[in-house]
Amino acid sequence: MIIELSDDYLPEEVLHRDKQIEEIKNIFKNFKKLGMGTNLALFGVTGSGKTTIIKKIIKDENNAIYISCSEAHTTYKAIKKIFNLNISTQEELLKKTIERLLKEPRILIFDEIDKVKNLSQLVNTLNTIYRKTMIPIIIITPKRNIIKQMPTDARKTLFFEKITLPSYNAHELKNILKSRLKLVDQKIRDLDEGTVNYISAIAAQHGSARVLMNLTLRCIQKNNFTQKFIEIVFKEMMKEDWIDFVNEINETERAFLRCLLEKCDFEKEVTSEELQGKMKLTAARISQLINTFERYSAITSRHENLGRAGGRRRFVKFDTKEIYKELDKMMGYS
Repeated sequence: MIIELSDDYLPEEVLHRDKQIEEIKNIFKNFKKLGMGTNLALFGVTGSGKTTIIKKIIKDENNAIYISCSEAHTTYKAIKKIFNLNISTQEELLKKTIERLLKEPRILIFDEIDKVKNLSQLVNTLNTIYRKTMIPIIIITPKRNIIKQMPTDARKTLFFEKITLPSYNAHELKNILKSRLKLVDQKIRDLDEGTVNYISAIAAQHGSARVLMNLTLRCIQKNNFTQKFIEIVFKEMMKEDWIDFVNEINETERAFLRCLLEKCDFEKEVTSEELQGKMKLTAARISQLINTFERYSAITSRHENLGRAGGRRRFVKFDTKEIYKELDKMMGYS
């Protein structure tokens, strides 16, 4: 395997993220200087570089503890990961962890925090740690509405600063791919400039460096760099992503998806008012759900001002025919 193109590879230089890296490093600098600092929520779609830039900063600064919540998906396991203390009860584990952090302060980083089974419990625990230690806590997630899901007291105490990584465009993805290919020792035949451009353009549909690398690796493994093959692989990858997406959404989001499938498709639009009437939810909650599905690139929405009589309405439909058909099939409608 060409390690330079893998998800786990940590490049010496992270391209097109200078501004965000500098903002995050300021938290580390203040912590070193003052022993305390701002809490941070780092957002971005899958493949936008969230984990990469955090791991790069950890390597450079060497004063943080990284916890992957996809591996430690309960509060007990996540807190245990901080120092790997061999303590059986959660209450005692928290107490001893706080005592150790006071002696050995480190910034705490919880990646993919949305994967934790009981978010409120974990956030309340982090709130306790922060109150006792004032150590900065960084959470990483693609879900921008996650802070609103937190218990009010913890949310107000932790008061997360927010940084959002934008999706990569085709030009940025091309730069990233070319920089990684320069690090590969072996010469890859048939991976010419035109192919690099095409892979970058396809990956830009999701703005994802992960898609970019996986597409390139698959082409190399199969020794096939044709546009047709790249498109086939991309569709297979997107299908796998939609399966993961549907498996991870909660019951309210699942009901919302069913409602969308019944009311609209890739051509026919539905208004947010219609969705609100069907689901019996508040306008604010419907707006949150629309934003969530739009961030996953499942749907697209637009606002239209219909004048004094009609007011301002938000229209929704599925982003593409392929997405509509795939989700319709997964939900058992076809």
